[in-house]
Amino acid sequence: MSHAEPSYYKDTETLSYAVIETLSDDTEIRHYEASMAVESSGNQDTGAFRLLFNYISGENKTNTDVSMTSPVEVGDNSTKISMTSPVEMSSSDKMMFFLPSKYSAENAPVPTHKDVSLVTVPARTVAAIRYSGLNGDDKKEEFKNKLLKTLSDNNIKAVGAPSYMGYDSPFTLPWNKRHEIIVPVEIK
Repeated sequence: MSHAEPSYYKDTETLSYAVIETLSDDTEIRHYEASMAVESSGNQDTGAFRLLFNYISGENKTNTDVSMTSPVEVGDNSTKISMTSPVEMSSSDKMMFFLPSKYSAENAPVPTHKDVSLVTVPARTVAAIRYSGLNGDDKKEEFKNKLLKTLSDNNIKAVGAPSYMGYDSPFTLPWNKRHEIIVPVEIK
């Protein structure tokens, strides 16, 4: 795990990355260090977002609470965690909330729900395309295809499935939202 100073997006801790190459105004190759996340695919009763929200709201073995918008004051025997961005959703319908950089596999709050897991996301190199606005499935598909074409045009090999990364709350106006499609790549 990297223990460098955290990065912030709109006052929320976010994953730090190094830009390896800029391919266009909206597309770049990035390297992310390993990070901790909490992951779920949901279950029959509720979706992944609700299970992950419950986790950051204290549904974990230490009753640790996370605020998605600002620090939350929490009662005795618990700890405050700041919510980070982005939230990542892969094509397999798994959703991840990344934990603040101060957490590792040894000190992250352990989930209590059977459909929520702590995961260490290994260091990775990805291509990312950034856009804003409304974000339906058609728009995600459009930017995924644009990203894959840019990679092909630059002879860069995708080595995994694309994922969506969202940085803003649902209450953010569409033109102020940051969306990204990422895909793992192989750099020679």
